[in-house]
Amino acid sequence: MNKTLTALKGVKVGHSTHLDKLTGCTLVMFDDWYPTAYKSYGGAPGTFNTEILKSGMSFYRSNGIFIAGGSLTGLMSASEIMQAMIENKIGSPDGKIINPVIRGAIVFDLGVDLGQNFDPKFGREAFENLSVDPVANGNVGAGTGTAVGKFQYLEMGKKNGGMKSGVGSARIDLGGGSMICALSVVNALGNVVKEDGTILAGNRDEKKKFKVFDETSEFVTSKTNTTINIVGMNIDLKTRENYERVAHMATHGQIRAINPVHTSVDGDTVFVFSTEENKNLLNKNGKSWETPGWPLFSVDVVGNAAAKAVQESIYNACLSAETIKFEQGYKGVIPSCKDYE
Repeated sequence: MNKTLTALKGVKVGHSTHLDKLTGCTLVMFDDWYPTAYKSYGGAPGTFNTEILKSGMSFYRSNGIFIAGGSLTGLMSASEIMQAMIENKIGSPDGKIINPVIRGAIVFDLGVDLGQNFDPKFGREAFENLSVDPVANGNVGAGTGTAVGKFQYLEMGKKNGGMKSGVGSARIDLGGGSMICALSVVNALGNVVKEDGTILAGNRDEKKKFKVFDETSEFVTSKTNTTINIVGMNIDLKTRENYERVAHMATHGQIRAINPVHTSVDGDTVFVFSTEENKNLLNKNGKSWETPGWPLFSVDVVGNAAAKAVQESIYNACLSAETIKFEQGYKGVIPSCKDYE
């Protein structure tokens, strides 16, 4: 079973992956105008064309969403993506021109530490690689150069003590054909913590397995952090406020899986979209979600499931990642959790 965003009809995903540069771009494209919302609770977000998604604005539909590495230079991906969309007549026909409508966000990945500029053409490559196949996870696309657990560097602040993460996916089925899928690019300052409280991947320590944020007294931190989640559903929630509520609740998946999260040096952001396909909301018992006295019950159900999908996709981003060699990393590597014992 496809457990990725492309399980949703009308959704394609493409990666641009550059292992030698430890950076890349991931693009999610829609076959139609889909309602979109976002929330950003990190202290240092870098986003593209998101102002109009805020409450009180007038237009909240999109053709697609991208995530790029390269820090702020990754936002240049938008230009190449938009040009490719124009060439393929994707966008809003306004008079004699086509206006592509995309949103996006960036992560400050390990590629920036290599001192190589991000190439905007990575955005076009992601467009050219769009597919309805199950999304590849791990060291691909915008997750090529991502890592977690970077609140203290080792060897007197000279070596990155983080561990490898990447792109991750998850899917939650709600019954009646309704589903919620999440794609995450995980580049967190904090440790990724499992449901039982143990650390799945995080800040390595010279003497013990992991450092813990609230037990660390001398901070040598990385400003190269951000977790971006794209949550897609096939459920028609009718209003922009409902989608925004789901985006807000979906950030709880970040809170459950990452410690610390939403810091001043993280750009943590969640996007939500819907294909609006399923208008008859039934639970697994075939009964309607509509509940007298609780008019937004269905929105709360979706929001809670979105948080679960985000949480699981963050775990998947670490479990799918592969160890890389990295000179600035402690002992010359950024290890995956699969290789770290």
